[in-house]
Amino acid sequence: MSKINEAAEVKETAAEVKETAAENKTDTAPAVNNDGRNGKRRKNPFRNKKFKYGGLSVLFTVIFIVAVVLVNVIITLLGDRFMPTADLTDSGLYSIEQSTVDYLKTVTDEVTITVTSEEAAFTGGSSYYYQTNEILKKIAAANSNIKLQYIDVVSNPGFIANYTETITSNEIMVESKATKRVKVLTYEDFLSITYNEQYLNYYGVKRPEKVEANAEQAVVSAIMNVTDTDPVKVAVLTGYGEKENTVLQNLLKTNSYVIESVNITLTDKISEDYDFVFMFGPDKDYSVADINKLDTWLDNSGKFGKNLVYVGNPKLGDSPNIDGLLDQWGLKVEKGITYQTDENYTYSGMNTYQVLSVPDTDFSKFTNSSPVHGYNMSPVTSKWADQNGNGNITVQSILNTYAGAVIKPQDSGDNWSPESDAERKQYSVIMQAVKTRYEGTNPFSSRIVAIGGMEFLNTSFLQTASVNNSQLIMNIFNVSCNKEEGITLTPKSYNTSTFEITDAQKNGLVIGFVIVLPLLLIISGIVIWVKRLHK
Repeated sequence: MSKINEAAEVKETAAEVKETAAENKTDTAPAVNNDGRNGKRRKNPFRNKKFKYGGLSVLFTVIFIVAVVLVNVIITLLGDRFMPTADLTDSGLYSIEQSTVDYLKTVTDEVTITVTSEEAAFTGGSSYYYQTNEILKKIAAANSNIKLQYIDVVSNPGFIANYTETITSNEIMVESKATKRVKVLTYEDFLSITYNEQYLNYYGVKRPEKVEANAEQAVVSAIMNVTDTDPVKVAVLTGYGEKENTVLQNLLKTNSYVIESVNITLTDKISEDYDFVFMFGPDKDYSVADINKLDTWLDNSGKFGKNLVYVGNPKLGDSPNIDGLLDQWGLKVEKGITYQTDENYTYSGMNTYQVLSVPDTDFSKFTNSSPVHGYNMSPVTSKWADQNGNGNITVQSILNTYAGAVIKPQDSGDNWSPESDAERKQYSVIMQAVKTRYEGTNPFSSRIVAIGGMEFLNTSFLQTASVNNSQLIMNIFNVSCNKEEGITLTPKSYNTSTFEITDAQKNGLVIGFVIVLPLLLIISGIVIWVKRLHK
């Protein structure tokens, strides 16, 4: 039986050898040419295994290289608008706040931001301008309705011929297509500069002591300003020794309020176009005639809708006329200064420098938990016992001391201390009185807000992010005129920890990723293909 199996295997092997010989003969036999002559048959190169596998490898390599190059090109072309960049500063110097992003998303007008220089010239001046430019790009990237462009007004004088504003190089123009309004920002707008007061006051020389980044606040507020179809107008009164509060005025401007100075002694009446009148620390009493102008304006022919913000001056002497106007509305700014005996609510050991209490009102909505501070604040009282006031006038406290405060006499010295039996309690330092009339169920109101001291609105308090004084005063203005909440941003310091690269390093990275890396991939693909081809 085994012999039969062996014979079968031998037969099968012989058949395989015969079949292989026939194939070899077919591959090597002379081919018949088209002219009928016999010739050597050529091998089909496309059936070669080396070509087949090598070609697929090259094809995949080429596809990968093309994809890498295309991705690099797309990132290069669209990166400024759509691709995020890393801000490695600890203060977010090159980023915009989420509140800014949220507002920008609501902008429906077509807004054009024009830098009045070529980009390279604008950013090449200093790191301040480079940071400003990065903020402009972030703002434009947040909304497709906002366009950023660079126009050299020196080589293109025809561009500025279309505008009445004074425009020079290295400025920023913000323009709304819908309202046709334009806001021009200079370096003193997009940079927050603190000048040495001694040089400024005595020599008239602007010597910077501190420079901070303010481009985000300045540009966003300019967008709010030019797109606002009905801006709120504020008359800042002069004529009785009122002090100028530039920081507060700029804060109002950045939130799209229109600020105009009005000398009340030189006008017959206060225009009804004004929504607010602002009296900041007069050091003399108003005349009866000028008080009547205020009274008439507040009444607005019975239509109401007006708001007076009065800030008391501790140096103001007897003022029966101003006191009489406030008294009609149930308010009084008392003489003397609130003095906090509870050390938990004093600052730096100064009893007249206090941490203040914010009651729950329409004005108390803040974006953070920072406290409100006050310095040399006089108490503001009402002649009515409760908030219901009298008739159509209601009163409400907006800001208080904490319990434990006493009244320090106006003329007392620094060494003054309260008697042990002095009354210690909570005092109001900002209070409002609202006069309301109704047409059916619709209310129409005018109001007076009395603030018990100018130091509440000093430069330090308004520009410091660690206190909420600027937010509170903006809430007072915004709520009083039913204006949508603005954006209050604090300038950012340039003295921040960063991870930065030079222009040479940046160019090296671009060359490396856009040119060198794709070339290396191409060369690697060719080498792999050649090696596989010769295996």
